Amino acid sequence: MKYCFLLVLLSTTVMANKEALEGVLLYEYGDAADGQSHQRFYLQTNLAKIQLSSSDAFASRIPIHLWSGKKVSVFFKDVVAVDGVRAIQAIELIEGAVEKAGISGPQKWVSLACKFNDVSDEPRNEAFFDGMYANSAGGLDDYWREVSYGVANVAGSVAFDWVTLPSNQTTYIPSPGNDFDADLDLLFDDCTEAAINAHPALDINDNFVGINMMFNASLDCCAWGGGKYTGLDGGSPKLWRVTWNPPWAFANAAVIAHEMGHGFGLPHANNSDGDDDPYDNPWDVMSAAQSYAVTNGVYGRLGKHINMYYKYILGWVDDSDGLVAVAFSDQTRVVTDTALGSTSNLRFARIPLYDGTQYFVETRKKHGVYEANIVASAVIIHHVDGSRTEPPWVVDKDLPAADFSDNEGTMWKVGETFHDPKDGASVRVLSSTSYGYRLQIKGSDVIFRAAF
Repeated sequence: MKYCFLLVLLSTTVMANKEALEGVLLYEYGDAADGQSHQRFYLQTNLAKIQLSSSDAFASRIPIHLWSGKKVSVFFKDVVAVDGVRAIQAIELIEGAVEKAGISGPQKWVSLACKFNDVSDEPRNEAFFDGMYANSAGGLDDYWREVSYGVANVAGSVAFDWVTLPSNQTTYIPSPGNDFDADLDLLFDDCTEAAINAHPALDINDNFVGINMMFNASLDCCAWGGGKYTGLDGGSPKLWRVTWNPPWAFANAAVIAHEMGHGFGLPHANNSDGDDDPYDNPWDVMSAAQSYAVTNGVYGRLGKHINMYYKYILGWVDDSDGLVAVAFSDQTRVVTDTALGSTSNLRFARIPLYDGTQYFVETRKKHGVYEANIVASAVIIHHVDGSRTEPPWVVDKDLPAADFSDNEGTMWKVGETFHDPKDGASVRVLSSTSYGYRLQIKGSDVIFRAAF
């Protein structure tokens, strides 16, 4: 097997006497069965993979969640890492402005089943993993087609049977089932190499964009999703969308959809209670993926839809599909249920605010393959701040906000009005239709942005 580590040319410059390196920005998101979450991001150069301080980056109020897999320049505060993490002064996108991720057309994934050499169990067979990608109700191809309104699919995705890793479980995971110290890079290297060597029919460079790795025993705390930038089997270096999944993860398709969402570059979604738990928004597969989910007899809990902001940045909807409520606008329109496949009405409303944040308004109905078990039919509003680690927070009229957003405060129903106290924007729910809600949507009434 030829394994290519050539990535991007390394360059060093100076900004205010601080070291700067160019490379590719990569994310890893860890999701634990018990509700822990972890986020790491790295600068990958041709010489090293450097973990970066996320608090420094997000403090700059730039939407770096859109930069997964992009070439960036990072200016460091200090030469020495603290606990393996480099503090950063600034981060700049080299490739130009990025407003959307642009996930469209066939997105072929391959599932690789990899056994630790001291664990013989094979929790699921090849047919199970292959069937998970089906273009039928409950299958991931059907799911992503519905969620993206047909813009993206995972057609052509396949699975390959179990191969044995060269090392035992604790070589990769010092404390299986605990902590967050799995060696994800070594797991990726050994799993892909073992699968490529064992399966002559596997052409890893045959237009695959993602790799779902299925392991036969616990990793650390978590299932993981994110990216790798490398070449495989003699191929040119590129961004691979990657997930690392223990058995509890692939028992439920919702978890795999969640991790694939991370692979597509999505962070977590959240509610508005201000804590550090990103799994308290049951309206989004990128938050509480398994809560209020439909259950399938083979693939467990199925994914719900993602919020409209994430559909927007992935390029699955744009402003022509919705209403942009500019300042002083006042319109009454029907916003279609998010799960409806086609519509002549709006899919969402977007309300820009003068601080650079915005609201995304969507409607949800209890029906269909993936949304039949959501909390209730209602209008849902997310406040989106691109500088947060979880940009979309579901709006809650309850004070304090609920710890878990299955409360009436997050559901805007007929006769209720959301009013933004700072900019004066509002959303009034006038009536319910068979396919959505009729809303009166007003833009901001603020003329000048305050200067501080």
